[in-house]
Amino acid sequence: MTRRGMMGATAGLGVLSWGGPGRAEDDGGSIAARMDAAVEQAIIDADFSGALMLKRGDQVVYQRVVGQAERVFGAANRIDTRFNVASIGKMFTATAVLRLAEQGRVDLDAPVLRYLPDYPAPAIAGRITARQMLSHSSGVGNYWEAIAQKPSQAFVETRDFLPLIADQPLEFPPGARLGYSNGGYVILGLIVEALTGEAYADHIRRTIFEPLGMSGSGDWPLDLVVPNRADGYTRDNAVPGAWRNNLFVNQFRGGPAGGGYSTIEDLTTFVTALGDGRLLSPQMYATATTGLFDLGRARYGLGFMEETINGHRMVGNTGGHFGIAGEVWRYEDLGYTFAMLTNGEVDGYWSMNIAVKDILCGPSPASDAWRLGMAMTATARDDSVAAARALFDARPEGIQPRSVFEVEAAKARHRGNPEGAERIMQIAAIVEPPA
Repeated sequence: MTRRGMMGATAGLGVLSWGGPGRAEDDGGSIAARMDAAVEQAIIDADFSGALMLKRGDQVVYQRVVGQAERVFGAANRIDTRFNVASIGKMFTATAVLRLAEQGRVDLDAPVLRYLPDYPAPAIAGRITARQMLSHSSGVGNYWEAIAQKPSQAFVETRDFLPLIADQPLEFPPGARLGYSNGGYVILGLIVEALTGEAYADHIRRTIFEPLGMSGSGDWPLDLVVPNRADGYTRDNAVPGAWRNNLFVNQFRGGPAGGGYSTIEDLTTFVTALGDGRLLSPQMYATATTGLFDLGRARYGLGFMEETINGHRMVGNTGGHFGIAGEVWRYEDLGYTFAMLTNGEVDGYWSMNIAVKDILCGPSPASDAWRLGMAMTATARDDSVAAARALFDARPEGIQPRSVFEVEAAKARHRGNPEGAERIMQIAAIVEPPA
């Protein structure tokens, strides 16, 4: 999660069925068929491009790859394609810090200054803790605006990011609330380096990737030739039908806050190992995956998110940026692990995120909200603002449409329908009036 953002009644035109299909029975064939249908629809509706893998234990229940890893020469995505994972990589940083805590080398509640005595803002380092940074409650901010002012190649090592955040005042008193913070994870990476004497990427490779056989994962710079690495793509805002590579808006190299690369199989391997006690003790795993602060539909713990849908608890993380979106979840009571990595626009990811959760857990208020938002945009695009407003007015009590309007309007323009895009933005102004 970085700069890009990141569902009963028949209303008016009869296009919206509340709740959608129920949860699939515990039958791999049924689940695979429904996931296949969802992927096909996502390709049509949202230009879906990426890879998905659902496992139950060691058995692959479903896997699918669509789209292109590189659009100039038409190189296809593959099961083992390395996608940018964005903030999913924060799980690796959290795991490294929590392992150091279990070894007695890090006190999660000690001031950062204990481990980074030369931190350039000692007054801040004396107030914030590793636990607060893991849970995004330290008050440390982000660096996206500052990083945009310099060449991306200026940010290669963890320490290169420090000047972007060291002089920032805290956004709120440490521990007071959640404030999503890439800067806090940079500081956590510096702690790992200070205590281990290793570069962050080397430590993660030695202690996590290599022991688990995650050969498709790493923090490679953009200019390094890495076989089977996917580029990310966004729709061109000015030229209908054209796509743009995200190289000039992407981070040059991944690090403690994310931005590295992995495969869907590596990610399912990682979350399986977490739950099996191969990386953290059961006690630390429980502590890390217990949500402390609300983050939309999920709750954020110590580097991990938890979400409960119809009584089914999921543990994992998500990530997104321009031309990048993905997630990895361990469905604790159902026995599934699921990973999805995409290299297109975020609406393709959204549609599959909702579909998979509905298939495994059953419909939820979140999926109802998404369906309402999508139905309203389709109706505004293809019919009228009045018809879309009728859907909104007839919605069940308590359901508010998910904010998909801006992305859907951009897609309509991309597909040569500027009038439809204008109608979508008109309905957005009704539903989400400016402050």
